[in-house]
Amino acid sequence: MSVLSSAKRWWQAQTGEEETPLDGDTPAWAVSLIIHVGVLLTMALVGIQRPEPSHTAITILAPSQAVEEDLLVAPEMTVAEERESAASAETDTIDIATAVAPVVADDPTVLIDVAEVVGGEIAVDPIDLAPAGAELGEFLEVGRLGAGDTGVGTAGAGGAVDRLTVEIAASLQQRPTVVCWVFDQSVSLAGQRREIAGRLGRVFEELGGTGRESHGHELLNLVFAYGQKVTPVIAEPTQETAPVVAAIESIPVDELGVEMTFTAIAEAAKKAKQVRVSPTKRNVMIIAFTDEVGNDQQYADQVAAYCRTQAMRVYVVGVPAPFGMRDVRMKFKEFDPKYADDVQWAVVEQGPETLYPEMVRVRSGRDGDEPIDSGFGPFSLSKLCAETGGIYFCVHANRQAGGRVGDGEVADMASGLRYFFDPEVMRAYRPDYQSAAKIDQLLASNRAMKSLVDAARSAEVAAMDAPRLEFPRQDDGALALLFSEAQKKAAVLQPKIDALYGILAAGLPDREKVTEKRWQAGYDLAIGRVLAVKVRTDAYNIMLAQGKTGMKFKDPKNDTWRLVPNGEISTVGSQTEKAAAQAETYLQRVVAEHPGTPWAQIAAAELRRPLGYAWQEAHTGVNTPKNNGGGGNGRQSDDMRRKLAPPKPKRPLKNL
Repeated sequence: MSVLSSAKRWWQAQTGEEETPLDGDTPAWAVSLIIHVGVLLTMALVGIQRPEPSHTAITILAPSQAVEEDLLVAPEMTVAEERESAASAETDTIDIATAVAPVVADDPTVLIDVAEVVGGEIAVDPIDLAPAGAELGEFLEVGRLGAGDTGVGTAGAGGAVDRLTVEIAASLQQRPTVVCWVFDQSVSLAGQRREIAGRLGRVFEELGGTGRESHGHELLNLVFAYGQKVTPVIAEPTQETAPVVAAIESIPVDELGVEMTFTAIAEAAKKAKQVRVSPTKRNVMIIAFTDEVGNDQQYADQVAAYCRTQAMRVYVVGVPAPFGMRDVRMKFKEFDPKYADDVQWAVVEQGPETLYPEMVRVRSGRDGDEPIDSGFGPFSLSKLCAETGGIYFCVHANRQAGGRVGDGEVADMASGLRYFFDPEVMRAYRPDYQSAAKIDQLLASNRAMKSLVDAARSAEVAAMDAPRLEFPRQDDGALALLFSEAQKKAAVLQPKIDALYGILAAGLPDREKVTEKRWQAGYDLAIGRVLAVKVRTDAYNIMLAQGKTGMKFKDPKNDTWRLVPNGEISTVGSQTEKAAAQAETYLQRVVAEHPGTPWAQIAAAELRRPLGYAWQEAHTGVNTPKNNGGGGNGRQSDDMRRKLAPPKPKRPLKNL
């Protein structure tokens, strides 16, 4: 109250008036007003937060090895070391980013290649800002870059070139394009190089340009040839097409038999990277022609990562991989008229079509073991096309054959594949082109799939090596000895078959969880074939054991017992009969659920072979005395040999 009294005295002294504003109820009202105003201000300020500046948050999810700017291919295989100035490197960095956009943005925002900045997968938190430029477009659309086609079948390289013409035209509609033509120099591809050169003139005309007078977007060409080394045939980009055709026609044959396919593609990509740096931001297509996998597959993933980073599509005109096989025989016919009739067969590497083996090697010695079309190219080259959004063309001259292709029908310089399959049907059975780590995760998630790969990695199980099927009886003791000797072959094979079946049986609990058609067909075929060879081996052994107990001929004149394949297995025991029923169930399921595929082809062949055996009796005269009398002294056969024409000359098979 002393404060209030002092205030009153101050007012009276200043004004000379006795009454002051602080008399009566005024002080209480003022204090109340001040308190309420303070409370209201406090409540109003509680919901107000201090604004924070928005920013893009970058989170590193998983570190990985950064994609190198230059490919680390073997120094002895490269053409020349690339040296770039800092200025050109900076220009190229910008070009890499803009090369994947269909339209250059009006706002000159600099796009940074993340792969060069940090090695890892990067997640950018979304922000509410309008895009500064055009979005990435066709190169990053689903079904384009990273999802190429790997099973386009054609009967000749010409068909592949026709499709490539469409691909080049589509690229030219988007922007100027650089095409790198890469040719294998091997002997086996000499004919195809001539065919390609003969068609390219018409191709360039269809694309709207045969030289400097080209219309629309600019088409530039580079040409490379490779064998053991990579040779730039046309090292500087040219718009004139006549020199391109002439250059391809002039590529010499390399008879060393070494094919550095991925090194050549890498060199083409490095050169194209230099060429694409221009104000017009060119597309790049690399088109390689080959008929083998290549001797430098160790660079496959590195080359694929580089081409993908640079937004370069890779197309390969190659050969179909043999189903589940690495090697296949190729029919080689000499070009020299002197050796025109000299046909030889060389073993070449054209497969397999998958990263890990998926075909259990059960050899029955019949048509189920013949090399057939897998519907896809070799894994390394196909994966390169798939990851870069390109196409792998499976070229084989016998592709249109309606049935089995015999040796005499196999086209010259073609592999001896016996059957071919519709690419449209095979599209649903495409191999998995993910990384090895992701495929390992996939296998770890399903025991059936893992057991298939484990079984396929195991040693080959062959049917009994020429099992004895004829048993002449000289006496009971000699006949029993023949039966015992024959059983030894079955005894050696049975443990191997049982072990292989055990690997596959471990996957049975997860079989119904498999949803991919390829894995379904692969597992069912594998376990069906293994069970089939197990039944045949067990049935053979059981029938011989029955023979040792004693058998009598119905016809007294007969003197020999023969085992013949038979579908009746009720006489060999319930366990074997049960296994036979299971084998037929799996094989029939493959035929029914996967028609028109290699799996169904092999399963049908397996079903045509009976699983059991039956005894037949015959007369072979084993106990009839031999007539050792002879006639002639061999002069007649010698005279016949002299009359025969001398054999035509042969020379050693070339390296293909």
